[in-house]
Amino acid sequence: MGKTWLMPGVALIAALAGCAGMGAERDMQGAAGSEILRVPLTATRYNAGRIGSATLVSHGGETTVTLQLSSVPSYASRPIHLYTYIHGGRCEAMSERPAYSLTDHVLASPLGRQGAIAAFRGPVTLSNVAPVSLQKLRETPHAINVLTGPADGDRSIFCGNIVG
Repeated sequence: MGKTWLMPGVALIAALAGCAGMGAERDMQGAAGSEILRVPLTATRYNAGRIGSATLVSHGGETTVTLQLSSVPSYASRPIHLYTYIHGGRCEAMSERPAYSLTDHVLASPLGRQGAIAAFRGPVTLSNVAPVSLQKLRETPHAINVLTGPADGDRSIFCGNIVG
């Protein structure tokens, strides 16, 4: 018998490691045929050391954009207001004016507690709908730009490139 119980665990770990190495951006098909794209977000100098991602889910001619952020700058006032925009171009060279403003919802929530607006630290989430299909966003370079609220200087704190 020896160490035979160890083999299924090793196989599982190897499989998961293989999946993790497939790249940060991956397309998937949802149960209803919706396309899903994960976009890594890079923290700017105003939010150094933090991580984030955006999950884009197509729904016909619209795309739901859900942000998951490790944290926001300590200077951000509470409740946390985040403004999300999709610009033409890439993070390194975005268009000056956004192509789409995702500002229907700007109050960030503690991860897992949608709607809560109490003062908090740690992971936050925010979701909005872009009036454009994911396919159209992927036809030409676009970037997701996340800014603090006007009271906090309208500073860009995360950016991620939507890859075609």
